[in-house]
Amino acid sequence: MASSQRPWIFAASATVLAAMAIPGAFAANDPAAQDLFAMSLEQLTKVQVSSVSRHDEPLLDTPAAVFVITRDDIRRSGATSIPEVLRMVPGVEVAQIDANKWAVSARGFNNRFANKMLVMIDNRTVYNQLYSGVFWDQTDVSLDDVERIEVVRGPGATLWGANAVNGVINIVTRPATQTQGTELVAEAGRIDQQTVARYGGRLGDSAAWRIYGKYLHRNPLVATDGSSVEDTADIERAGIRLDWSLPSRNAVTLQGDLYDNAEQQRVNFDYDSTASSLSAVHAAGGFASARWEHTRSASSSTVFQAYLRQDRRAEIGGFVHMRSFDLDLQDRRALGTRQNLVWGAGYRSTSDTTAAAHPLFQHRDHIVNLSSAFLQDEITVLPGRLVFTAGGKLLWNTYSHFEYQPSLRLLWKPTSTQALWASESRAVRTPSDLDRDDRLAFSAGLVQGLPLDILITGNPRFSSEILHASEAGYRRQFGKSLSLDLAGFINHYSSLGGTAIAAPQLTFAPALALLISSTYVNALSSDSQGGEASLLWNPVTSLRFEGSYAWMQNRFDNHGNPAIVPLNNQDWATPRNAFDLRGFWSPVPKWTVGAILNGNSSTSSSMGIAVNNPSAFLVPAYARLDLRLARTLGENLNLSAGATNLLDSHHPEFPSIDYAVASRIPRSAWVRLQWTH
Repeated sequence: MASSQRPWIFAASATVLAAMAIPGAFAANDPAAQDLFAMSLEQLTKVQVSSVSRHDEPLLDTPAAVFVITRDDIRRSGATSIPEVLRMVPGVEVAQIDANKWAVSARGFNNRFANKMLVMIDNRTVYNQLYSGVFWDQTDVSLDDVERIEVVRGPGATLWGANAVNGVINIVTRPATQTQGTELVAEAGRIDQQTVARYGGRLGDSAAWRIYGKYLHRNPLVATDGSSVEDTADIERAGIRLDWSLPSRNAVTLQGDLYDNAEQQRVNFDYDSTASSLSAVHAAGGFASARWEHTRSASSSTVFQAYLRQDRRAEIGGFVHMRSFDLDLQDRRALGTRQNLVWGAGYRSTSDTTAAAHPLFQHRDHIVNLSSAFLQDEITVLPGRLVFTAGGKLLWNTYSHFEYQPSLRLLWKPTSTQALWASESRAVRTPSDLDRDDRLAFSAGLVQGLPLDILITGNPRFSSEILHASEAGYRRQFGKSLSLDLAGFINHYSSLGGTAIAAPQLTFAPALALLISSTYVNALSSDSQGGEASLLWNPVTSLRFEGSYAWMQNRFDNHGNPAIVPLNNQDWATPRNAFDLRGFWSPVPKWTVGAILNGNSSTSSSMGIAVNNPSAFLVPAYARLDLRLARTLGENLNLSAGATNLLDSHHPEFPSIDYAVASRIPRSAWVRLQWTH
């Protein structure tokens, strides 16, 4: 179906949704499940988290810097994408690059392909071996089907393996038993327009299923002068899930998704010019997964998961076909009354085939295998007071071979409403195909009348980057209306990837030109430190305030070699200060008013130093204000509307530090209608 026809699909869907929903809109009272403040602060501290210890445990008892985004948080945010939801997490930087790309990372090193942040959906990794990062435009779910998002700042490599260096994001979707019946969503706005349809049913008493379809149209963002940059997108996605409860405490979950993305982007390889060209992107693919869980008792279970994914992406005159296959086994059991042992093993195989008019890789095909085994022992030293956790993961991969990733964690609860924790960890970021096999050649204009050619190549001996992290934190609930979460970290990175830039030289083939070549090397080290704080205050039932602040700084060390610089996904590219403030008020039943104010200090990139143009890669400090108004129109219908980026007509959030030219985020408004039955 042609892209020009798709807006008619959106308009027709919205009309049908309104016609179906409005006649019964005022027929029933607002259910408790839709209450804005249905979950008290005490309940929030007992929210179950699984991403730190691979089993459910209360947030207050978690010895790590964890932030949980609940289903209510997602609904109140008014966000239409996972990156937008993540803006509320302290220590996580979210910057929109253009209409379809985001840079998302925790505790520094932010980039479009942030390579030190592991992202998972239902414990399935969506990490991309080719670029060592995440394609956020391909990582999409229906937000109404998300149960919670667990964000771990700091290493999670002992349990989750390679690339869980600076953090882990685990998006947990709702079981099919909780999404029965019909849901229709229509949203129209300056930036996003989408329709979502979902239906869930049962197969007898033991199985539940759901299917869904989603269409999202992204309108173009703007350039410096406010004109359109034409970076539109039409995204279609469909999926199915089956949850089956079997005898003898067995459960099976089957899932699958298909997607098709047609996008436009602005590209420019000449960093000294404002000129850019419009380039098409087409991505399509999907996944299938199967999960089996056998529960022996509350503290004993075995889980096995298999996952297959294929993606094909055409971009900048070429394509890449990516395939991954993942097996994961986990066993948990209690040893006596004071030990909780979790162990497991995994295997992951990734392969890709690339082709381009101007090759981005020196070889057409890559195959990378990764095998791992882990063990973690949680020892209760003083029941209800002191818990010590020790663990380690042994990993083997095709590129860097054997790696070890240990961690030690200690949790002390002086009272039932407060906890202190500390940890020491080692984590590695294993090489990507790009690190080993990159070959990017392009022209960068004229220098003293001579053409300037740039050549960037990978390094077949590129090895893993290593992090040694020290962390500590404090959580406390003050009565029933106030909670506080503090965390601090000191990180030391060694064997950090950088780019060795050779001296310019004249070349005579195919024509006279000045050539600057560079190669990826493990020649940098870095020290960073920071602190994060989040506060939740619920002074009265109808009023809630949420706030967070993060401070971070970093120093690179090239060990006296000025020709070694951090570039692209090795760059820090993270503001020193960032904040997020949210207020929600329900003045009368069924009405909710929300305001979100967030922003950060300026962001710079070392790319500016490399090309001798620092100002071109500096993003000024900014703050953005979003407002939302919601009305529950009975049991079946919810209406909400909002406005975003109210403080500026438009602003940038990230520099153009690779071939994708960054756009500016405009002021916008939106309206959303949701009908369930």
